[in-house]
Amino acid sequence: MSDRHRSRSMFNHTMPVLLAGVIAFLAAAPVLADDMVEYGKILVDFDSTWRYHDGDVDLGTAWLDPDYDDSDWNEGPGLLGYDTRDRNWPGPGLQTELEEYLITYYFRKSFDYDGSTDGVSVRLDQIIDDGAVYYLNGEEIGRTEWMPEGDVGFGTATTRPINPSLETGVFEFDASKLRQGRNVLAVSVHNNGRSSSDICFGMRLIAAESLQTPVALLLTWQQDPTTTMTVIWHSKDENDTGVIEYAPLGNDADHATAEVSRQRPMPYSDRHIYIAEITGLEPGSDYQFRIRRDAAGENSPHYRFRTMPAEADRPIRFAAGGDTRQSQPRMERTNRVAMQYDIEFVVWGGDFAYADGQPERVDRWYEWFDANMNTLIDDDGRVVPVIPTIGNHEVRGGYYWGQGRGEDAYEDSDAFREEIAPYYYSLFPFPGHPGYAMLDFGDYMSLVLLDSDHTTPIGGEQTSWLEQQLADRQDVPHVFPVYHVPGFPSHRSYDSAVHVRVREHWVPLFEQYDVRVAFENHDHTYKRTVPIRDGEQADDGVVYLGDGAWGVGTREPHDVNETWYLERAEAKRHAIIVTIHGESQDFKAIDENGKLIDHHISRPRH
Repeated sequence: MSDRHRSRSMFNHTMPVLLAGVIAFLAAAPVLADDMVEYGKILVDFDSTWRYHDGDVDLGTAWLDPDYDDSDWNEGPGLLGYDTRDRNWPGPGLQTELEEYLITYYFRKSFDYDGSTDGVSVRLDQIIDDGAVYYLNGEEIGRTEWMPEGDVGFGTATTRPINPSLETGVFEFDASKLRQGRNVLAVSVHNNGRSSSDICFGMRLIAAESLQTPVALLLTWQQDPTTTMTVIWHSKDENDTGVIEYAPLGNDADHATAEVSRQRPMPYSDRHIYIAEITGLEPGSDYQFRIRRDAAGENSPHYRFRTMPAEADRPIRFAAGGDTRQSQPRMERTNRVAMQYDIEFVVWGGDFAYADGQPERVDRWYEWFDANMNTLIDDDGRVVPVIPTIGNHEVRGGYYWGQGRGEDAYEDSDAFREEIAPYYYSLFPFPGHPGYAMLDFGDYMSLVLLDSDHTTPIGGEQTSWLEQQLADRQDVPHVFPVYHVPGFPSHRSYDSAVHVRVREHWVPLFEQYDVRVAFENHDHTYKRTVPIRDGEQADDGVVYLGDGAWGVGTREPHDVNETWYLERAEAKRHAIIVTIHGESQDFKAIDENGKLIDHHISRPRH
């Protein structure tokens, strides 16, 4: 990292910040849009008027004093400089001509500040040729890359010439250096030599909230997605005092807070997991939110979320898949493809980070969260929620009987499940214990999240629960089971024990209660079955889509021509883009390059 970047920090974050909240933070009085840039309040801009001295006279250090009398200096707007080669300068362009062929030029400007300094940083942007040293209220706050170290005076030249260009975030400093009321900037601008063909000076000073991007951020749901949202973030601070501050988008005056409802250490990590649930929201509405840390003095950037609509009276689109991260670049590539469809959420059917509950693989979870922060937040800052379902790579030994435990070792207890799947039950509040749950979207859609023998047996209580849940939702037009191990595998053996149990316990219930499509995973291919009922192809049967190849290496599928239940099967990473509208269901399988590889429209309901 170069010297001129050594003071840069949070101003380089990539997450959008909502300007209205920043302005309210900076001053009680309203600030016009012309006073704002990407984030914060402009204190000095590139076209501001400066007093300047270009008389080729050594002014020593007295001119740095805020009370120095500069009333006899010339003044003019930026950019200031000279140009003997008719260059095309950055905007606002050369507006004030200076004397040519000098080594050092002096500039001073006063400005007023009456905002808060708590949790506020000041950023300096510049257009410079060749170098500069900046002082605020008599104290040096930074110098450009090609200025030498040590004392700088009237005869100091830069170590090399450069051409003027816009550089943002060159320095950042704490707003405590600002005085309430009058402040004075003093800048010495230096040429590389007296024969230099040009000199240029312009700068912009911006005050903004000091922001701390969380090391991980994920949205999900625990209750009806039309009126709630759950925010999960990670912090290295075990005493993070953050709360979620949220408001309808564009309505800062109506903000509210949601307290942390659950806090726990992340297993085998120095991170701590914080979870806050927001309730009482309006359906189909956009909200802005941030993590507010009053004690730490550093809030997060502002983000957005969107609640689900109350009814499916318009097209609603989400993405489905599984087996997400054997490679972070692969995962991010498919994430980006899914995001092109303006999806409402992603539902993933297991095998997230491939950490297998092992302490030495915690970094895989770090990569998984990084991938989501890099790609599941759109250009406007909207965070797309994730709905997780457990898979074998969340579990030590893959299944509740794994690692030599045996089926008799199973305990129907939170402690047992958290012992064999420590990351999963710590990181995700939903579906939570006992590993399966129903998520209802108003009265138009239900996701049935199931555990295919990983921490809870397929049969027994889970199947009884499933039957009751499906019976209670016969009037819900869109019911989608989501689970990991397929009943109709596209790569593995049809006769393997877990596949058989899915078909024995769950498939008859899907058929009985008129499920049209179920999402399966695990096999690292794309597959679509024929509609299946009673173990054979039938027009009124259930179609099984999957088979979990979001961000993993693919496997060769069975030959479609020799496998009675397969309609399509390909060795391609993909996302399934689901669109529901009214009672219609549309499914498009899109590969990691954005190419349509399959399209299915569900049959009407019975």
